[in-house]
Amino acid sequence: MAKVLVLGAGLMGPAIASDLLKYGIAERVMVADIDPERVGEVVRCLGPERCQGMVLDVWDRQALVDAMRQVEVVAGAYPAAAVAQVTEAAIEAGVSLADLTGSAEGFDIFAYHQRAVTAGVTLLPGCGVAPGLTNVLVGQGAARFDRVSEGVIYVGGLPLHPRPPLGYRVVFSMDALIDEYVVPALVIKEGRVVEVPALDGLEEVAFPDPVGVCEAFYTDGLGTMVRTGMQMGFRELAEKTVRYPGHRDKVAFLRDCGFFSREPVRVDGVEVVPRRFTGALLGSLLEQGDEADVTVLRVVVRGESQGKRGTWTFDMVDFYDHDNRVTSMARTTGYTCSILVGMLLRGRIAGPGVVPLEQVFADAAMYEELREELGKRGMRITEQFEEG
Repeated sequence: MAKVLVLGAGLMGPAIASDLLKYGIAERVMVADIDPERVGEVVRCLGPERCQGMVLDVWDRQALVDAMRQVEVVAGAYPAAAVAQVTEAAIEAGVSLADLTGSAEGFDIFAYHQRAVTAGVTLLPGCGVAPGLTNVLVGQGAARFDRVSEGVIYVGGLPLHPRPPLGYRVVFSMDALIDEYVVPALVIKEGRVVEVPALDGLEEVAFPDPVGVCEAFYTDGLGTMVRTGMQMGFRELAEKTVRYPGHRDKVAFLRDCGFFSREPVRVDGVEVVPRRFTGALLGSLLEQGDEADVTVLRVVVRGESQGKRGTWTFDMVDFYDHDNRVTSMARTTGYTCSILVGMLLRGRIAGPGVVPLEQVFADAAMYEELREELGKRGMRITEQFEEG
């Protein structure tokens, strides 16, 4: 049975590792992180007989390649800033990579396609909930039409018991959270890729109780679909992040006042980077409160078949696992990645090269296989079709 390297022991890595072992996807996992305490905690929880810990700095290229060469597949749960370093290391090591983000500002995963093909490596970018399940559902939705026209993704991780002032509890890194509010979003409008400001496109969206009415706004989350969306035929395609009402205006105020800026300012003779200060301040604030959370996901795809227009809507609402004390965001992100690693190991996902999920799961049988595995873990996707 396979051995898998999980890069990162923060909020998502432990969920990936535990699922790989629980469902027999891997016989052993190696969990690597720069923080020895986090590594030790994962090994203690999963057991040293099946989980090996390694203190590793992903910026140490040789150490990273050496670690990768000990396994069959790498699952990436590291900071997005290291995506180029990890991708290049995987190609050098000759090991396939299932990465949670697969993207970063200025990074183009498709630029590595030919190198991955030559190395016999499969690169799966965006293997979490968003990007990840979002790509799967857009791809499957588009495949159900003769001609597709529009799509929109609504996705967010929310606290079940929101606290003021922001009504939010951080469920991944603060740096990635701030990026959602400042990095311009790439969307498809009128058949071409355009850049729109993050937080624009505000609209109301409702989910079943106990979530209720929320708001949604543009964020940069299409991932590989910036490239593949028009190939699928979309003339309109965007991702929007879901938050409780009022959240967007509050973070927009902080952004517009410069609290997320990377430009240093001088305070009492000391240079301070506003973004770092804000991240430290909000980080401690947004870690307070009950960790119980809910992940909401809705993908709407519109198109035409046999001359008739229609809409497919895919929904998923997932809750915190009280028994195992696993956040819904870790479940929907980490378990999805683990399932995809398993499909890679079984040869279900064809490579080598860069393999976008929206193309893989346009296949109905592949989609049903993934949906069944999600269901085993209590994550259920519902579907609804409407004509017109």
